[in-house]
Amino acid sequence: MSEDAPAVPTPWILDSSVLVEVARGDTRTMTLVQELDARGQPLVIPVLSVTGASLDIRSDEAAELLEGLERLKNAMTAALRDAEQAVRLAAVIARTGLDPWDAHVAAVADAAVCPILTLNGTRWREHTADLDEPLHLIEIADPDEAPGGPGPGALGAPSGTRSHHLGYLLPCFCTEPE
Repeated sequence: MSEDAPAVPTPWILDSSVLVEVARGDTRTMTLVQELDARGQPLVIPVLSVTGASLDIRSDEAAELLEGLERLKNAMTAALRDAEQAVRLAAVIARTGLDPWDAHVAAVADAAVCPILTLNGTRWREHTADLDEPLHLIEIADPDEAPGGPGPGALGAPSGTRSHHLGYLLPCFCTEPE
């Protein structure tokens, strides 16, 4: 790698909670995803998580919004490449009890050691011990919510789980995880 080449940030994996909000047309979530893309943040879109979001929100508009994520400059899809990956996904489902959409997110995060961008860090912290390595989370938090509150901005990840919190539409949200 050339010394002049800019460092590429670690990709962030969009989980089904984020994808469901995109499918619903949630302006704040869509703006956040677009802003991350505009700032050069690589985003990974697991196809099974898209399937789960599409099942949750069944409409032509939701389908267009989800399909439109592939048009983002810094987005890439993560599909199941072969039978070996399908077997590994089944192992993640068996170990964690996650549905196939979230298990696909966990499998990608576990294999690639990339953080998961989520609206529901609590759900992920419940399953981190079930995997070979701890999951790294970037939790989208409502800026109006007090730390330690009941929603997605609540703090208190168990040790071994790295969690970062993003406030919607805050200019500082694009910092790289530690």
